[in-house]
Amino acid sequence: MTRMNEIFNWKFWIWQPLLGIVLPLIINLLPGSWFTFKVVVAIFAVNMVLSVIVGMYLRKHGSFWILLIVWPLIFLISVWLHINSANYGYYMALTYLVIELFAFTRGQEEEIDVDEQLPIDGGMKNL
Repeated sequence: MTRMNEIFNWKFWIWQPLLGIVLPLIINLLPGSWFTFKVVVAIFAVNMVLSVIVGMYLRKHGSFWILLIVWPLIFLISVWLHINSANYGYYMALTYLVIELFAFTRGQEEEIDVDEQLPIDGGMKNL
C-alpha cells in the first residue's frame, strides 16, 4: 500500500504538468523577445533538472519504472497543444526520457553491498 501512496504523491503529479505545460504557456504569453529565454531556461535548464529529479525520485521511492514515461508524455502533450514547437519538442521529450533513465539507473552498475557479503570460497571462517 505504501508503494501506491508513493505513486499518487502530489509532488509527482502536480509539478510535472506545471513545468511541462503551464510554464511554457506563460512564457509564450510574454512578448516575442522572450523566445530565447523560453528555450534556454524553460526547455533546457528547468525541464532537464526536473528530468533528473523525477528519475531520482522514482528510484528512491521504489516506484514502477513505467512512470518514467509520464514526464516525456506530459511534454509531448504540450507539443500537441502547440504550446511548444514541434521542431524541437519531440527531440526534447526523448532527451528527457533518456535523462530520466540515467538518473533512475544511476549506481546500479555495481553491487551496492558487495563488502557485506559472506565469502563462500574459503568457507565460513571467523564468524
